[in-house]
Amino acid sequence: MTSRRRIILTGATGLVGKAVARQLAATGYDVIPFRSRHDGAGGMNHLTGRIDRAALEGAFAVIHLAGEPIAQRWSAAAKERILASRRDGTRLLAETLAGLRAKPELFLAMSGVGRYGIRRSETLTEASAVSTEGFLGEVSAAWELAAEPARAAGIRTTCLRTGVVLAASSGALRAMLPAFRCGLGGPIGHGRQQMSWIGLGDLVRLILWCLEQPALPPALNAVAPEPCAQADFARALGKVLRRPAFLPAPAWAVRLLFGQMGDETVLSDLRVTPAAALAAGFRFATPDLPSALTRALGE
Repeated sequence: MTSRRRIILTGATGLVGKAVARQLAATGYDVIPFRSRHDGAGGMNHLTGRIDRAALEGAFAVIHLAGEPIAQRWSAAAKERILASRRDGTRLLAETLAGLRAKPELFLAMSGVGRYGIRRSETLTEASAVSTEGFLGEVSAAWELAAEPARAAGIRTTCLRTGVVLAASSGALRAMLPAFRCGLGGPIGHGRQQMSWIGLGDLVRLILWCLEQPALPPALNAVAPEPCAQADFARALGKVLRRPAFLPAPAWAVRLLFGQMGDETVLSDLRVTPAAALAAGFRFATPDLPSALTRALGE
């Protein structure tokens, strides 16, 4: 029998996982952290194929946030870790959920806007063509496919295609802050490339909103409704910090420092919008960049 308030959460110690766990508990859900690379009770290990099947029985929803960090230089070994953690971990979880006696009603897994490729000139929605261009395109395609066994078993399954998550304590924004606070920040590359982002608070709200929806599409774009050019992002961050933000970081320097990872993240050009979430009634607390940056820095 499924408990309406029992939520299994992987990746509970990460940036998004900690925030989701706090909000779930505050809303009255019973949050059960599910450990990754763990062979014992209350966890799973995609490297060994072991998983605590009994701990998953009877949950209302499984929120799967675990995965090897993207923000690292992509050596061959790092690429394999990133891909395997998402593909093999998600498949192990999805196949196990499909075989449970008391299946969850919802399986919510992560993905990324890299599902649309690296550079596209048009505005992208969930109805846009997807791509396996680049490493992130390959990863997100495998990630989403790995969730299919849960959907095939009748579990409501949705993948959240996230953009840059704005949080001062971690991720891209944290990496930018030291330079910007010293007045040494500015646009990356030519600055015209479109950046799809979401405030951490809105990502958490979207995840909890999904729990209450009777129907969800196979994929949701987890991005704010106002993507921006990278140069506009730099100006907005400088304005919030009350610092100049005009010193550019040349594309060649980004590629030299970060290799392919820099090319597919800060130099990518994707204008992704959350059409499906907006059509279903979700409302963003910080839909514009100034309010999201102000909220992120205040947190």
